[in-house]
Amino acid sequence: MKKAMKLVCALILIFVSLQYPPASAEAVNPSSQKEQKLEKQGEIQFGISSVEYNYLGTVNGLMYFKVPLYGHNPRNEKGQMLQEYIVAVNPQTFTIQWKLSIYGGYKLGAGVFFDQAGNLYGVVAAGLKQFSNETYLYSISPKGKLNWQVLFPENVQIYGLANNRLIVYDDSRVTAVNLNGTVAWKKDLSKIKGLASNSIRTVVLNEYLTLNYNNEGRALSFDVIDWNLKKKMSYPLNKNWTVEQVEKLNQETYIAKVAESKTKSLLVAVDKTGKQKWTKSIDPTTDAIYIVDGKLLFANNTGFYAMNAAGEQLYHSALNPLVSNAAYRLRIDSKYINISPKHTMNTETALTVMDRKSYALVYSFANPLVIEESQPGVTYDDLFFANNRFYMIYAYQLIQLGLQQE
Repeated sequence: MKKAMKLVCALILIFVSLQYPPASAEAVNPSSQKEQKLEKQGEIQFGISSVEYNYLGTVNGLMYFKVPLYGHNPRNEKGQMLQEYIVAVNPQTFTIQWKLSIYGGYKLGAGVFFDQAGNLYGVVAAGLKQFSNETYLYSISPKGKLNWQVLFPENVQIYGLANNRLIVYDDSRVTAVNLNGTVAWKKDLSKIKGLASNSIRTVVLNEYLTLNYNNEGRALSFDVIDWNLKKKMSYPLNKNWTVEQVEKLNQETYIAKVAESKTKSLLVAVDKTGKQKWTKSIDPTTDAIYIVDGKLLFANNTGFYAMNAAGEQLYHSALNPLVSNAAYRLRIDSKYINISPKHTMNTETALTVMDRKSYALVYSFANPLVIEESQPGVTYDDLFFANNRFYMIYAYQLIQLGLQQE
């Protein structure tokens, strides 16, 4: 462990671009970059043994992490197992502000939502009954106190706030929850004639984006339903398509990410009347699409892309291909886009940081991180840029890094 810490304390090489390439540029030219150094500025022991330390974002001056536990976890008086911790870090003092235990039946991913006051909302399987999909929606205050829990009969996902209410949904039901934890209203598609075979894929403001299935479980159409449970549009799907993601790009355009085969993926744009606007082939290593500032963003083995609603490519920059079963993810804050491998670091580039508005390259890290010439590169759990600093998760620690002053 001491040897590992010695490595981390050493300097890490990165590249900082001297000139931002224009948004229409095809790629970043490595010859225009200058080698600079990072230095360690602090470290925090999470005090939790885990294989994941998921950074959730920085809200009202606190950095949040979700840390899942695996193995023989302790139980509470209700018989629920300790599933994960929510950890808040103060980046100014670089100390753990608080951590809160989350008990339940099983984990439901790292997705959470924050309101403007800094309250965190998450979900966990309830674990109150065997063979049950019951789920708790919970609220945690910025001071690390559990505000409330609401029990749902099925696994739910969080959309966010609408009319100052938290909107959650499962395959057929949508529920609005007041910020004090009381249920405001519920809507159930399965009880509406003509909508019983529709499965909700995501929720956007005033609309449900759904897939309509037949009795054999094949998706027949992509349907948009308004909040009054009236069908607004329907787009028939090719029988060979598997719809992996649907999003609303703007008031006129919906986007479906479709797998046509193991080696062929498509983006399909549909207008508000259900007519196809365009299709684009994309590399099948595309893990997810993101709607940011009215643009469509995604990353894969062929690079990072930005497109407009007309399907025109606004920007492209190359990325190093990942190994099989690995994928790039985007983490987006108010200023920057972080591009990094989702689960592993099996790539020549560990982290790319771009300006959110111009897509200009800000930083690019080589991988593996060569710390000393006499030592091999460090294998770390995560690397990201936030709050104008770099952070590395390594050996149960959060390590703060900054640019070395020459």
